[in-house]
Amino acid sequence: MDFLGNLHAETNSHLEMISTRIGYEFYMGKARQEIFDKLGIAEGLTLAQCYKLCNILGDKHQCLEVFIGMPPNAHLGYLLCLIEDEQKVG
Repeated sequence: MDFLGNLHAETNSHLEMISTRIGYEFYMGKARQEIFDKLGIAEGLTLAQCYKLCNILGDKHQCLEVFIGMPPNAHLGYLLCLIEDEQKVG
């Protein structure tokens, strides 16, 4: 009975971890779909810069998370830094 109890607890733990990951992936998938709309918040970007940033933020999930978590007044500066960094690498 102890074995079954432990197995049940481990199964619940694994299911909780899986559901958390699925929820995170769903959230990030939705955020990637809304990147272009979110870029509209940062006034001062050209359309070409928005296209480039869609690719950058779509590929770099960590950067997208940082962008989403920032206050709106920090968006433009961060996005311009991303473009500048991409130009240095590319």
